[in-house]
Amino acid sequence: MKLYKASPYNMLIPVEPRNEFLLYNTLTSGMEILNRDEGIAIAELMTVREFDRELHFRGDQGMMDHWIEQEYFIEADSNLKKQLEAHTAATQYKQGKTILLTIGTTITCNMGCAYCFEFVKPNHTLKDEKVMKQLVTYVEEIIIKLNGHIEGIRVMWYGGEPLINMRAIREVTAGLMDLVDKYQLEYTAGVVTNGIYLSEENVRTLIECKVKTAQVTLDGAQRTHDVKRPLKQKGAENYTRIVRNLAAIPPELQVTIRLNVDREVRDTVDELLDDMYRHEIWPQRHGQFLFDVSWMRTYEEIEITAEERDKRMYNEEFYAFQQDFRLRLIKRYNQWAAANNTRIAKLKWDLPEYQSTCATWANPLSLVIDPQGNIHKCWETIHDDGYAPTSIFQEFKAENYTFYNSYNRYNHNPVCANCRFLPSCDTINCSFESIKYAVPRCTQWKYNGEGYIRDQYLRMMNEPDTIGRPVQAEMKTGNTGHVNK
Repeated sequence: MKLYKASPYNMLIPVEPRNEFLLYNTLTSGMEILNRDEGIAIAELMTVREFDRELHFRGDQGMMDHWIEQEYFIEADSNLKKQLEAHTAATQYKQGKTILLTIGTTITCNMGCAYCFEFVKPNHTLKDEKVMKQLVTYVEEIIIKLNGHIEGIRVMWYGGEPLINMRAIREVTAGLMDLVDKYQLEYTAGVVTNGIYLSEENVRTLIECKVKTAQVTLDGAQRTHDVKRPLKQKGAENYTRIVRNLAAIPPELQVTIRLNVDREVRDTVDELLDDMYRHEIWPQRHGQFLFDVSWMRTYEEIEITAEERDKRMYNEEFYAFQQDFRLRLIKRYNQWAAANNTRIAKLKWDLPEYQSTCATWANPLSLVIDPQGNIHKCWETIHDDGYAPTSIFQEFKAENYTFYNSYNRYNHNPVCANCRFLPSCDTINCSFESIKYAVPRCTQWKYNGEGYIRDQYLRMMNEPDTIGRPVQAEMKTGNTGHVNK
């Protein structure tokens, strides 16, 4: 006799206005719409440790076959968490075929953002010819050591403010491009910048250096941005200069506009979007410019005033802002589209999706290199030499990163072990944060997910022209970056 049990990663969400239920699985991203009787039947089966389908399920056995096939119900002796742990240990930490380089051209910055790591940074800049040449040599050593396994190099220029040091970008790129030609590799690059130095000349240089993407931060409209991201040069043009630079960027460069959001920034986003429209940045160039919002936080080493702390959002506030911001964007875009005879857009479903550990931390070929040539395994530590396990002046050995490779998000913290959001938790992706804190910060989905999924479903049923249908998500690989850059 074969026994079954409910997947520990099921979400059963009542939809009272329609007398229905939604069944969502945070491991597979599968979703089902259930009638009242089906929902009650599943609710009952989710309360028992195990069941015989023929004895305990009175409904359509064909439907039960479907639910088993879709992994909402699994064999009673299955241990999905152990399977996830084993899958991670067997596959996640294998060396990839691309060398991933985050290169800090400088740790200094022309801005003095109160929430950044400016408070403890060393004043290091990548200007030593020996370091730049050795960086390229080190990459070639990896290519040779892995004997034809490497197929590409991907670079992210980082800082501080990386465009302060355009010379390093030009010279290191030239060296890397020699390797690309010599070993017939693919090459891509991006930059994280505050936007002040995105001049016509610098943008042209970046494009010549094969930079395809840029992340630029605007903390709301001018009245908040210029306060939260002040320039060290008193009286210098800030927000307006960045916006003007964005407007002049040619189509070869894709731009993500990053917003670090607190209550003050939240209250200025309409002004920001108005500015984007006036400068014909967005929605006019929606294929080139995207928005990304982040919950503003401060490094724990910084002491902020009670007044400043009161401006920060609670988890639920930021989550509500995220969803409201999506609606504002789609509304503004469709108003523009209607006026310009362009096809209107629909909201995409936002759902918990399967995550994996941050590749920067786990992959031996993913390296964060500071201006002195120290190698880090997290963007968050590039300003602190003490976190660097090795350097480009030492031989490349994958075993140097065993500590990082051995991190397994599925068994690291017992607090998380029995959470139904474990497969889709987007906060334990940051291995550095997970190891640092005994109790990790929980994903927003844990507190807000059911209501938000229900709201999207009701929108789809009541206003089908405003939102598409959910699409089962592909696996999301953990990607980390400096939260406040």
